[in-house]
Amino acid sequence: MILCDTHADTLFEMGVKGNRSPLITAASLLAGGLSLQVLALWSGPDGNAGEPELIVQRELNAFETLLQEGLPQVRNPREAMEGKPALMLSIEGCEVFESGLDAVDRYAERGVRMAALVWNHENKFAKPAKSGSREGLSEDGLSVALHMQRLHMAVDVSHLNEQGFLDLFLKTKAPPLASHSCCDALCPHFRNLTDEQIRIMIRNGGYIGVNFYPLFLTGGAADIGDVVNHIDHICQLGGSKHVGFGSDFDGIEVTPDGLASPADFPKLPELLRNRGYRDKDVEAIAGLNLLAYFDRVDAV
Repeated sequence: MILCDTHADTLFEMGVKGNRSPLITAASLLAGGLSLQVLALWSGPDGNAGEPELIVQRELNAFETLLQEGLPQVRNPREAMEGKPALMLSIEGCEVFESGLDAVDRYAERGVRMAALVWNHENKFAKPAKSGSREGLSEDGLSVALHMQRLHMAVDVSHLNEQGFLDLFLKTKAPPLASHSCCDALCPHFRNLTDEQIRIMIRNGGYIGVNFYPLFLTGGAADIGDVVNHIDHICQLGGSKHVGFGSDFDGIEVTPDGLASPADFPKLPELLRNRGYRDKDVEAIAGLNLLAYFDRVDAV
């Protein structure tokens, strides 16, 4: 089975915080049967008030360490293979693109295949969901999003406010994805997607990786069944071909009971089957949906 995870903050843990024992390692990915692990180059907790360029460089150094340890990088999810973990790069918070479109080109050449315009701090491109702003993408934000799509780089709406989310559907050409988001209907939180947002994603060929963070799953303590509840909710809205996993491992301080690390990933397909999901639907949610999503991005 192809098994994919669209978000983890391991590179910040390793390269900036100096954590030598992150949740995501070659051993834990192999134990969990992961085929593809997306690792974020995060701009950092302070956005432009910090040192995003320096932080990202340190994260790239950590990425090189993982490559030297034998984890290969892929630039297309279709390169992922069953039982052989591989890594793909994303960006979380596009402060590193503020110098111009040539920066987008450089990161695309480095293998970045998805990028979130904004994290929790406003930048040149967009307003975060946390801000409560009703403003949409700036002109620069729209320009960067369109350039990303020309380079077949997916635009990530996790952390983006609702009007910015809508702008991507109204003013750009390729469907975005939410790399690590949950359902507001099950757990009201500014970081979660409303049912209307989920329906828009489904109608337009987007993708949602369900986050494992208990605060977004239930607002308190959570277990692996709560992750499946959010997946099931998206499926009930018609999204069985548009949903998967976006763990947020190494970026969350607590994990759901039963999902302590990537080694626990095999429990998720098993639990989906126990909920009545057919094998072909389980395989789609586990990874094939993500591969199909990137086919749509590449076709634009």
